[in-house]
Amino acid sequence: MSDSPAADSFRYALNPELLKLYGVTVLGYFVTVSSQNAFLIVADTEPWESLVELPFVLCGLALFFGGLVGVVHRVLTDAA
Repeated sequence: MSDSPAADSFRYALNPELLKLYGVTVLGYFVTVSSQNAFLIVADTEPWESLVELPFVLCGLALFFGGLVGVVHRVLTDAA
C-alpha cells in the first residue's frame, strides 16, 4: 500500500467519524430541500402550509449546519 500524501489524505477524509458527519450534512440538505413543497396535500392554504413546513425545514437546517460545524471542528482539532 502506498504511503503517499494523497493516499493519507484520502484515508483521513474517509474515516468512519467523518463519514457520519458527511451523512448528517447530506441528510439535512435533503430534508430541507424536500420539505419546502412536500406538504401541499396537507394544507393548501398559505399560512397553514408554512406552519407545517417550518419544523421540517428548521430540523433540516440544524442537521446541515451541525454536520458542517462537526466536520470543520474535527479537521481543526486534528490539525492542531
